[in-house]
Amino acid sequence: MANRYEQIADDLRRLITAGTWPMGERMPAEAELAARYRVSTPTLRMSLELLQSEGLIEKRHGIGNFVRRPGQRIAYASDRHLADGQAALNLGTDNVSDVSLDITMVEADGRLASLLDVRVGSPLTEFVFVSRQCASPRSLTRIYVPHAVASLGVPEADGSPWGDSVRELLSADGVAVVTTTERVTARFPTADEAHTLNISTRTPVLAVERTSTDARGRVVEGALLVLPGDRIEVLFTTRSAASATEEMEAAG
Repeated sequence: MANRYEQIADDLRRLITAGTWPMGERMPAEAELAARYRVSTPTLRMSLELLQSEGLIEKRHGIGNFVRRPGQRIAYASDRHLADGQAALNLGTDNVSDVSLDITMVEADGRLASLLDVRVGSPLTEFVFVSRQCASPRSLTRIYVPHAVASLGVPEADGSPWGDSVRELLSADGVAVVTTTERVTARFPTADEAHTLNISTRTPVLAVERTSTDARGRVVEGALLVLPGDRIEVLFTTRSAASATEEMEAAG
């Protein structure tokens, strides 16, 4: 037999499907719904979290729960830069309507020290990109550049949620990226990540850990991306040496 919160989620799912609350409309307050179903607020929230994990509703902190509009998925392409440094086609970013950026000076903690191959406490520049489609957050990207590599300014807004403009700043400062390694895992978000992305802590995310090195093998950039699993695609493209040579000859 289904738990009470699952029964409530089933009924709310039915009401949403029936159009009781149109897409984009705010649902009744949690206290009102809890009273309607004669359950405690924590039980009601478990039902709402289940619907959030399914992508049916979206919680906007301090405002309420909204029936989620079906949004187009965006794509994170692994083959983002060609061998000659020119940006490759980044599929899916046209679906992002806004990208915000915050820049902070931080010190490397244990995880960042390991990611960037620097000492704990080393000074870093942190670039935090949050992309949105309308009012819905789509991705969280945190990029770190050691001060020993470069002291970068404010990148120009380019609409990319993945921090491509930081790569351009490095290039302009004479730092050439030779190799980029990306590790993709699935996990649940931290409380801070869930808050930023307006998702439940029970909604799976794709986490991308990216490191870029120069010709000496020095890590010049580290990035931590968090992407809600229900609205993102990760595209991996393998380019053979022959195809890369042909493209360079054609470009020349």
